[in-house]
Amino acid sequence: MPGTEATRGTVAAGMQHLREEWGRWWRAEDLTDTHIAHRILNDQYRQWRQLHQRHTGEVQQNIKLLKDQQRVQTQLQMQRMAMQKKMRGRGGYGYGGYGGGGGASPFISYRMMQWASLQIRMQQDEFRHLEVTPAMLAIGRGQVQARRHITAGLLLPALVAAWGLLWWASMLAGLVVTAVAALVFVVLAWTQGRHPARRRPAVPKLLFVPPAPPAHTELAEEPEPEPFPIREAGNNPKVAREALQLALKKEAAKVAEVRVPEQTDYGWKVPVVLQGGTAAQLVSILKPLATTLRVGESRVMAQPADPEDAALVDVRILTRDPFAEPLPYPQRPPLSCTITSAVSLGLSLEGQTTPVVLAGQHVIIVADSGGGKTAMVQALAEYVTACKDAVAVDIDPVKRGLKAIAPAAAMTARSPEEAEQVLEGLLERAKTRIASLPATQDVWEPSPEGPAVICFIDEFPQLSKRGKELAVALLRIGREARITIVLCTQDATSEVLGDSIADTFGVRIMLPCRAADVPLVVGRADAVSQGWLPHFLVPSPEEGFPADAGRFYCLTPRHRTPMLRYVSPLPPQEAHRRTQERIAAGLPQLDPATSTSRIDTDDVPEIVRLLLDAFATQRNPEVLTVAQIADHLVAADAATWGRWEKREDRLVMIGRTLTNRLKKEGLSIPRIRLDGEGRPTAYRLADIEAALS
Repeated sequence: MPGTEATRGTVAAGMQHLREEWGRWWRAEDLTDTHIAHRILNDQYRQWRQLHQRHTGEVQQNIKLLKDQQRVQTQLQMQRMAMQKKMRGRGGYGYGGYGGGGGASPFISYRMMQWASLQIRMQQDEFRHLEVTPAMLAIGRGQVQARRHITAGLLLPALVAAWGLLWWASMLAGLVVTAVAALVFVVLAWTQGRHPARRRPAVPKLLFVPPAPPAHTELAEEPEPEPFPIREAGNNPKVAREALQLALKKEAAKVAEVRVPEQTDYGWKVPVVLQGGTAAQLVSILKPLATTLRVGESRVMAQPADPEDAALVDVRILTRDPFAEPLPYPQRPPLSCTITSAVSLGLSLEGQTTPVVLAGQHVIIVADSGGGKTAMVQALAEYVTACKDAVAVDIDPVKRGLKAIAPAAAMTARSPEEAEQVLEGLLERAKTRIASLPATQDVWEPSPEGPAVICFIDEFPQLSKRGKELAVALLRIGREARITIVLCTQDATSEVLGDSIADTFGVRIMLPCRAADVPLVVGRADAVSQGWLPHFLVPSPEEGFPADAGRFYCLTPRHRTPMLRYVSPLPPQEAHRRTQERIAAGLPQLDPATSTSRIDTDDVPEIVRLLLDAFATQRNPEVLTVAQIADHLVAADAATWGRWEKREDRLVMIGRTLTNRLKKEGLSIPRIRLDGEGRPTAYRLADIEAALS
C-alpha cells in the first residue's frame, strides 16, 4: 500500500538521521567552537578561583596566627604589670625596674600589616583569562570526545548486562521491555524522518564577566552567521525564518522584513517585504537562493502576494515533493461526460484541482522536449474521447500524435499534406456551422449529432505554410463553431508560430520551457517578475528520471495567478484499454451535413459504404492509407475489425480481409504504394468511384 511504503520510507529516513546524530555526538561534532571555548574559559576560571581561595585562606591563617601571638604577648605583659604593682606594694622594685619591659612585639604588628596589605591586594585582584587558541580548541574537543567514549563504554555494557539479567529473571518482563524499547525507537525514527532536527546543545554560560570579549565566545564579535539548509528548521517557523533571512542576506537581496513563515504540506510559504526595487530582482536570485537553502533547482518560487501592496511578496520553498501522491485518474465510462463541463488539468501546489471547460476554448501547450507534453495532451484527449458531444482530431505531421488514444480520433493526419486537408475541412465545417446558426443563437451548441471538435495539433512548426494559415484562420472563427485547437509547440515565438498568436488562446499551459516563451504566452512583458516561472522547471533528461516533467503553470479563464501545478501521466496500457472500450461502445460521429460525398451511398455494399465513410470523415481526400482506413473500420465495427488490435500483423490482416470483402461484392479496387517512409499501402477515392460506376 502507498501509505505503508511512505511510512517505511519515513522510518528508514529517521533511522538514517538517528545514526548520523549518533556519529555527530560520538565525534563531538554537535559542539561548536563556541561550546568548547566556553568550557575552556570556565575551566580556567574554576582553577583560578580555587587557587585564589587557597591563597586567601593561607593569608587569613597567617594573620590569625599573628593575632594569636599578639594576644599571648599582651596577656604576658599584663601579668608582668600586675606582678610589678604587687611588688611595689611590698616595698620591692619588681622585675622591670621602673615599670620597664614587655608588651607585644613591634615585629608582629609589622608582619600583620604586611599580610593585611596582601589580603587587600588579593581581594582587588580580578581574573584574567588566557585567549583560546585553535590548538586549545582541538585539545578541548578531544577531551570531550574522550569523556563521551568512556561514558558510552561504561553505559552500554551496563545496559546490555541489565537487559540480559532482566531476561534471565523473567522472560515476560524482558519481552515487554524489549517491545517497548523497539516501539519507542520506531516512533522516534518516524518522528525524525518526518521532521529531522539537528541536536545542538545550549552553549554553557560563562562563569565570569570578562573585561574584554574573549575569542570564539558568544561575547566575541564573530563573523556573520553562515546560511544553513532550511530542512534543519524541522517544523520550527523561527528557524525557517532565520534560514531564509541568512540566505537572502548572502544573495544581497533588498529585503526589509521576513515575516513569520507558514508551514505547508510542501514546505514553507514566507511573506517577504521588499526594501527597494521590484519583485523581478527577487526572482532573479531564486536559483542561487535554492542552492543556499539546499533545495531543488526549481523549488523556490516568488510571486506578488497583494495587488494593493507591491512590496509584499510570497516566497514558496519546497522541501518535499508536493506531487508525490497525485490524484488518480478518474474512471470515465464511454459517453459519460460532456464537453461543456469542466475537466481538471492537474493538481495545484495547494492541493486544488484546475477545472477548465474545453468547449469553445483554444489551448496552447508550450514545452521543451521531456517537459511532459504527452501527459498533458493525453489528459485532455482522454476526457474528450469520453464525451458524448465531442470528437478528437489528431494532427501530427512528424510523430504518432495521440499515441494510444489515436484510434479514437474522428480524423487523423500524419503528413503536412494530410494536415492541410483535415484543417481545410474543419475550417469549412466551422464556416458552415456559423452560417447555419439562427439569429437568436451566438455559438454552436455541442450535441451527439453535432459534436464539438477538439483538434490536437502537435509539431505545429512542421506544418506547411498553407497548413499554418488554415490553423490560424480556424483560431479566428473556431470558437463560435465549437471547433477549437489544442496546439503543441516547443517554441512560442512569432518566428516559429508564423504569427503572433500565442496570446489568442483562452487556455495557455506552460510546462518546462524557454524563458523567452514565458512573456509571449502569458501576454505580459513582466510575466517572470510576476511569478510565472516555468523556465525554472527542469525537463526529464531521460526515461526513468522525471525531474520536473508534468509540472506546469497555466492561464485560464478561472486561473489568472501563477501557481505550480502537476498533470499525472496516463499509463499507455490504461490509455489503450480506455480507448478500445470507448471504440467498442461507439464514439460520436461528425455531422454529415457538412461532409460532401460525391457518391450516393444508399445503394452500395456495406463494405464500400464503410470505405466511403472513412473518406468522408477526412473530407474526401484523394488518398487514404490502409492504416487510416483501419482506424475508421475499428471505430465503426470493433467486433469485426478490432480482432487484431494487439497483433503485429494488424494492418496486414485488416488489409487482407478488406480485399476479400470487396472481392465478394464483385469489386476490384486496386491498392497503391505511397512515397515516403515505409511506402504505406493506400486506396484512391477515384478508384473506388470508378469501381462503383
